Amino acid sequence: MARLAAWSIIGVAAFAGLAHGAPAAVRVTTAMVELAGAEQQVDVYRPQDVHMRGVAVVAHGWTRSRSRHSDLGRALAEAGVTAVIPDLPNVMNLWGNGDAIVDLVHRLEGGVLDLPPVPRPRLVLIGTSAGGLATLLASADLPGLAGWIGLDPVDRTGTGKDAAARLAAPAIVLLAEPSGCNLFGSGRSLARSLARGMRVQLIDGATHCDFESPTNNICRALCGGASDALQEQIRHATIEAVVELLSLAAATAMPRHAVAAP
Repeated sequence: MARLAAWSIIGVAAFAGLAHGAPAAVRVTTAMVELAGAEQQVDVYRPQDVHMRGVAVVAHGWTRSRSRHSDLGRALAEAGVTAVIPDLPNVMNLWGNGDAIVDLVHRLEGGVLDLPPVPRPRLVLIGTSAGGLATLLASADLPGLAGWIGLDPVDRTGTGKDAAARLAAPAIVLLAEPSGCNLFGSGRSLARSLARGMRVQLIDGATHCDFESPTNNICRALCGGASDALQEQIRHATIEAVVELLSLAAATAMPRHAVAAP
């Protein structure tokens, strides 16, 4: 953990301009991609006029859609990170959604969606609610990723703990207050099982709905409302986590002689 923290400080300093500099112009496109045998729509938010620093795949929650992360997609692109946000193919087969994310990563590695091939150390997987489980399952089967970020992840299958224990990549988890919508804080169990958990952060006062933006009245009615300020706080924390993980992966890949001695 100490070594991870040291590299994180180096990485955040190196990439500070991405997270806090002037927003970049953003290009948004939508394409159809076959994922785990089903055609799905995928939104791509890419920064313009800046070098692409990495790619974040974002997975939505149960019964939700890619549109629920459009604000995060745009914010990531403004910070210099291309966001790839698919519709997931399954409502009940959450393991199948994990397979779809694995398929998408393989396609990104080969070059798809008008993007150059993306090596795994430049790729972060992010998932909200059941999408957190899908991306965790996928991450455990994709060694070499820059990292995994769980946004109030929920595991109704009981298989997430095993995937967390197998996950070789560093991980960061952001959590809402416990409620029925997140199985009363089931993300904590996933976080405790992580092999390389870097940190877990409770967003004080946040509901499950605050981890998607825009949310809608159905989520507000079922899960206790949402706050523009908390949604913005979560987006900011997510972008910082992405930058930190990409920075760590880049620093770890640097030749030893390229790192200045203290």
